[in-house]
Amino acid sequence: MLTSKLKPTTPRFVGPQGAASVDTPPVKPLAGNAATSKKVPLLSSVALIGKGGSGKSTMCISLAVIARMAGLRVAILDADPQQSSFVWKCVRGRGDIPVCRCSPEALNDAIEAARRAGIELLFIDMPPDLRHAPGVARHADLVLIPMRPTLFDLQVTRALVPLLTSVGVRYAVVLNAAPPVRDHAESPMVRQARDALADIGPRLWRRQITNRVSIPYATVRGAGVIETEPAGPAAHEFRFLWNAVRNTLKLEERVHEVA
Repeated sequence: MLTSKLKPTTPRFVGPQGAASVDTPPVKPLAGNAATSKKVPLLSSVALIGKGGSGKSTMCISLAVIARMAGLRVAILDADPQQSSFVWKCVRGRGDIPVCRCSPEALNDAIEAARRAGIELLFIDMPPDLRHAPGVARHADLVLIPMRPTLFDLQVTRALVPLLTSVGVRYAVVLNAAPPVRDHAESPMVRQARDALADIGPRLWRRQITNRVSIPYATVRGAGVIETEPAGPAAHEFRFLWNAVRNTLKLEERVHEVA
């Protein structure tokens, strides 16, 4: 019953002066190719694509919260029919991170609306339908592919790599919901996944996001794990990922670096 009420609406963002704007529609940077940046003035965009259930929405939310805490004007475009990011925003109950529903076909107008509203960093939560990958890649400065270290996730990721390469967008695969590191050694599942993606080189992030209950615990409360358990290991891993994204996009924080 909930999803039947969550229909896409005209993108609406809050501008830097608080006025509503409505428009018709310590780590290395993540590696990429030498493609020319496509970002419009004052706006960088990060698209999250991949297999359903890989953790795109949770990663999108977690990074958006860290970016907002770093002083950036942040928003999320939820183009996934499940609308998980939009539901999270409703639970959050405050407007510090606008989340706007948008179909994949309307991304161009929605991104322009975000630019006019003064958004500095836009996260795009995409559906698992790979047919939309080339289109969103043309709008994005960076594409993140969350991937669980499983056979089915690997199959989808292998299909995405040539699609993104053909567009010329910077992208990175992030091993997500991975078994924990024990005695400074990655689990066999993670090692096998890395071996299977060895040909993409540094586009495979050298760290991982571990499967921890603290992450969904934060999400169901309309928060990011950096807010609910800022000193915990999950927050620590997401800080590393944020710093890699920030360095890749050359974003300047307005407060101290998220350490």
